[in-house]
Amino acid sequence: MPGSVLGFGQQQAFADWSRKTGQTWDFTVDSLDRLEQLLRARFTGWDDLPAAEEPAVMVPGWYLGEVLNRAYGTAWHRNPVEPARPDRPRTPFVQLPPDPAADDEDRDEDDAPPVCNPFTEIRGLLVRGPDDHLRDAVTRYER
Repeated sequence: MPGSVLGFGQQQAFADWSRKTGQTWDFTVDSLDRLEQLLRARFTGWDDLPAAEEPAVMVPGWYLGEVLNRAYGTAWHRNPVEPARPDRPRTPFVQLPPDPAADDEDRDEDDAPPVCNPFTEIRGLLVRGPDDHLRDAVTRYER
């Protein structure tokens, strides 16, 4: 079900993680800069990242998704099929709802609302280097 994919368990994990960081997290786009600083200080590269399901990756990923949900109206979704390749993420993603004004007959793949896998964005941040920023994930939703 969109919007509640991660549920209460993730919210509790966020509360625990937030306390451990000693910072206040307000779910604003501006807070992504602090999140990025925290991640870059903790992980120096891809090899430092724990498994995708570890709280050190899942909680920041959930937070990024929630920032997008609150700032741009995206909602959580789960991929309905297992990934074809093992290197493809199975984690939830956020997506804008379809444009109700668009005519279904005229829609094609290029008209699909933008999608963001926040967990992939977190891992990719360290792969793509210092010129890549978490804030870049929000630009696709700005109108």
